[in-house]
Amino acid sequence: MISTSCRLCASSKLRLIIDLNYHPLGDTFLPKEALNESETRYPLRVLQCEDCGHAFLQYVVPEGERYQKVDYSYTAGNSPVSVKHFGEMAAEIIADQKLGAGDLVVDIGGNDGTLLKAFKDQSGCNVLNVEPAGNIAKISQENGIETLHGFFDAKAAANIKGMGGAKAITGTNVFNHINDLPAFMKDVKDALTPDGVFVFEAPSLYELVKRLAFDTIYLEHVSFFGIKPLVKFFSTLGLHVHRIEASDYMGGSFRVYVKTTPAASTAAQDFIALEEAAGLYEAKTYEEFMTKVRKFRSDLMSQLYEIKAKGGKIVGIGAATKGNTLLNYCGIDNGLLECVTDSSPLKIGKYTPGSHLPIIPDADIPKDATHALILPWNIGNFLKDKLKHLNLEFIVPHMDGQA
Repeated sequence: MISTSCRLCASSKLRLIIDLNYHPLGDTFLPKEALNESETRYPLRVLQCEDCGHAFLQYVVPEGERYQKVDYSYTAGNSPVSVKHFGEMAAEIIADQKLGAGDLVVDIGGNDGTLLKAFKDQSGCNVLNVEPAGNIAKISQENGIETLHGFFDAKAAANIKGMGGAKAITGTNVFNHINDLPAFMKDVKDALTPDGVFVFEAPSLYELVKRLAFDTIYLEHVSFFGIKPLVKFFSTLGLHVHRIEASDYMGGSFRVYVKTTPAASTAAQDFIALEEAAGLYEAKTYEEFMTKVRKFRSDLMSQLYEIKAKGGKIVGIGAATKGNTLLNYCGIDNGLLECVTDSSPLKIGKYTPGSHLPIIPDADIPKDATHALILPWNIGNFLKDKLKHLNLEFIVPHMDGQA
């Protein structure tokens, strides 16, 4: 589906700001038998609304294709970094909302229930996961988390309202995946109690530009948020931004608290001032961004070719979605990398989309490997420390800011 109007304000005044060529779905890791089939690639391009400043994909792959056609391969509980992050997030929201027994917390796209487990353990509240991926919904249920298999929609909102409403609804790296944001927020509003809060975490467009994090752009991420267009969007729905926190998580994110009551905080205005000072809503910023991205590709490929020319053997570390954007944009395949390693049993034995690199356990890194390209660079320091005993020379893109 080609986007012809802004997803927040419906303006048709759009400009192309980022073009990363054609990519397969970045979060769809392939079983071996799929390697003999054709693989669809889509244009990975970002538009920006000239009226409100919102940035979003030009071509949007249908949600069912993204999350339900092939078994989803990511589980938050497999990552110590994510478990720690979600534990801290739950504690913060519990304190903010004074959550306790009898209150309901809903996590939209709650994956394997890691965040909800933290809510449940820390406050004794009731929890509900609304998860579209069938295999992940099953894992969540097995983890003791009540789980509704499906997309969050008007029907799900009505079910939650029938349960008395949610005092907190969360979405972590989910809000940026939504196709119809006005409809989604109407359903969120309907499902909340009058004093409830919607808390979402999403990658920050400001940090994406600042860190040259082009590889956080992939087909599953429909929107790339700045605070300025979000504040305007929420106000049209009778919603208000109460609190914003910047985080290094996922390579540069923010956590936003949205309520129906007016906000006294100036947090939104402070963030908007930073965005405007950085030229986040100016075309020239993205012309410079793309020039830097092309140089990044050239420099990285030269580095990898030089290593190979000197007899080095390179492995990729971490089968991350952002890594697939990097691999496919740069044209890195088995001519340069031997394999990609990961600790997730849902990924091991599969292949990376587009580049078709085999995914093996961390423990099976070849003994003669000399270099390692860390693909989830946002946890680069964690992975370097974990694998320091292998005496590999690490290559970590975008080293500024670790989480």
